[in-house]
Order: sequence, then structure tokens, then C-alpha cells
Amino acid sequence: REERTGGVRVIRVAPDAPLGATAPAAATPAPSEAASPSSLQRVLDTLAGPARLLLAPGQYHLAARDWRDPSCGNCEDPATPIPATVGLRVSGRGIEIAGVHADSVVIHTNAGYGILFDRCDGCALRAVTVTGGRRDADGRATDGAVVVRESTVVLEACALRDNLGDSATITQVVVGIIGVVGREGARIDVRGCRIERNSWDGIALYHGARASIQGNVIDGVDKAAGARVGGGRGVGIGLTWDAEAEVVGNLVRRYWKGIGVFVDARAEVRHNVVEDVLTWGIAYWGAGRGRAVARIRENAVFGTGACGAMLDRASDPVGDPSAPLGAGAGAPDAPGDFIGNAIVRTGQNARYDSGEPYCVQRPLARHAVPAGFAIERNLFHDNRQPGDAAREPELERAAFEAALAPLLNALRAYPALAGSAFLREFGGGR
Repeated sequence: REERTGGVRVIRVAPDAPLGATAPAAATPAPSEAASPSSLQRVLDTLAGPARLLLAPGQYHLAARDWRDPSCGNCEDPATPIPATVGLRVSGRGIEIAGVHADSVVIHTNAGYGILFDRCDGCALRAVTVTGGRRDADGRATDGAVVVRESTVVLEACALRDNLGDSATITQVVVGIIGVVGREGARIDVRGCRIERNSWDGIALYHGARASIQGNVIDGVDKAAGARVGGGRGVGIGLTWDAEAEVVGNLVRRYWKGIGVFVDARAEVRHNVVEDVLTWGIAYWGAGRGRAVARIRENAVFGTGACGAMLDRASDPVGDPSAPLGAGAGAPDAPGDFIGNAIVRTGQNARYDSGEPYCVQRPLARHAVPAGFAIERNLFHDNRQPGDAAREPELERAAFEAALAPLLNALRAYPALAGSAFLREFGGGR
């Protein structure tokens, strides 16, 4: 059913009718018609101006279509077309797709790029679940439940879950399916979402992506790694190349790795909890050539197999020092800082005691700290520190809890952190 509200087209969609059709709910289509990729896509293709698609509770099944990605999101040279599949492609201006609640509106994408926002200005996806992605055969495809390129998009109160792909394809290509992918020209606001049990990164930002990532739960669930197919095979939140983001108030848990700022990325990482991860909790890494910028302040890292946090960025990276850095978290002569963080029970897996392949087994692994990068007022407690490397000073429980109180008060302000094991143990939970 279609109506208008304040000049905006409002299209109400039911799962038991062809998506976008105006037929009453009783007019149930044939299965082939319901699964046709042309129904909802055809409606979206007509919506050049502002419009809201309101999805009624139910299960929505998309059929994948072949699509040629004009660039490679995570390649050294992005100017490489990549074959992929798309469940739903959203373009235009002011397009909003919304459900009543994520638990009641479930979209099964059956594709590598589940919902692709491609040249969509002022668009949004709210209160839906996106699931059932299928891994593309080309490992260079940046498969994700939601992929954003050349678009401005709000993702709010969504559940992006169980996008795993089949084991045979993942075994061959290694990479899995990401929760949210930010590509070139992406401007994304991800807030209040549950990103759970996807087979690669929770949120990945590549060339030219910008994002605000606030108040989300990013949970790998299976804590899978290596050849094992399952959730959590990747980085909870990863920024690479020249991506930029504000990462605030998120819970990242049961992942292979926690939060990473890589190469020339720049980020403000504040008031997050990273816990129960297989390797490192937070990484600041220039890859031997980049000039990443990161302000890492007042986060908690709790329970890691390898180091709690890793700092590894040269002061004078290889490359063009005059290259523009844009308006990020700092200037070329201000690489960032690591201030007021709590790091607890890290380095728990003796498998990584050699320091390979990740980091020296310390709560704060200082591989290469660039000039001007401040390290202050961090709290260390109950960490395992094997070997001969210099050790971080540890606080006993009572002293740690007393010093921790201001950080706990800050973390309690974020609903996404309510289920944190760290807060349960040291702050009484909520």
C-alpha cells in the first residue's frame, strides 16, 4: 500500500505479497514470484526521491543477482572490477527501509553483498535483521550483510547476524562475510545495532570510508579462527587504508581480534569494551609504511589470548610524507595517544608467547611508538607477562578497583555495554 506523508512516498510492504506490490495481504503470490529479485528492486529503482519502505513483520527472502563491483575495496590498487552477487541494491536520495523491530522483520539476502547502498544520499536501514548471506567465490569481493559505497547511510537498531556462507567456499577463499562494509565514498552512521555471528569482520572500513560507530554489540559468538567456519573470524572493528571513524561505546567480544586501526587510517577509539578475544584486543599498526592516527582513550580490554594492545607505527613511514591526511583524529605531527585504558587478564594463550605472529606477550606491546604518541594513566591488572621483555606495572585488586571507578562510571552510560563480562566482574553490571 502506498501513501504520502509530508511529500515523502510511504510504501507498506508485507512478506506474503510480492515485495513492493500494492496487492492486499490475502493475495499470496506463487513462490517463484515472491522470490523474484525484480519485485522490491523494481520499486526501489523507481524511487529517485525521498521514500520510506515500511516492512511488516515476517520473513523476506531475496534472490541473488550477479553484479560487477567497479572497484576492489581491500586491494592495494582499488581500480580492479570484481565479480560479486547482490541481494538488494539501493540507490537514490532519502530512501529509508524500516521494520517494526529487528526481531520481527528478517531479510534473508542469499547473496554476498546482502543489501548494497550504492550512490544513495541520505538513506537509512532501521529495525530489521539481515541474515543468510552467501560467500562469493572471488576472495577479493568485500562481502557483507550491508555494503555501503558512494553513499550516506544510517544503520540503526538493526541485527546483522548469521551471515556465514558455505564451508566449501570459505575454505577456498579464506575470507568470510562482514557485518558492515564501508567502501569508497561511504559516510556511515552505525548505532544501536547487534552485529553477531558473521564469518569475517564485524565492521570493516576500507579506502575512503568514514563512519561513526556508536553503541553497538559486535559479537562473533563462535570465536572461530583459521580454517574453521563460524562467527568471529576476523576483526571486530577494523579501519584500514585511509578510512576514518569515531568508535565509541561498543562491546566487541568473542572475535579473533578486537579493534584495529591500520596503515593510514585515523580513529578516535573511546569508551569501548573488548573482551574474550583470541589474539589482541586493540591494535595501532602502520604496516611499516603508514601514518595511522589514533586516540585510544578510556577503553577496557579484558581477556585476550595475545597482547592486550599493540602499538606499531614508525615515526617516519616509507611513502610520500606530503600526502594529504584529511581532517581526522590528529595532524601529521600528532600520531595520537593511548590514555586511561584498563587492560586486564591478557596474554592468556601460551601459544603466542614467542610474540609471533602478532605481538610480544604483554598487556601493552610497544613494538614501535612514534614520536609524540602519549601513553599515560593506563591501568594494568592480572595480566600474564611471560618472557624477558620489559613488564608493565600491575595493580593489586583493591588498588585497581579504586583507580578504575571513573572509567566504570563512563562505561555504564552506554546501553550496549550492559552485557559486558568486564562490567559484571568489576562494576556489578546493571
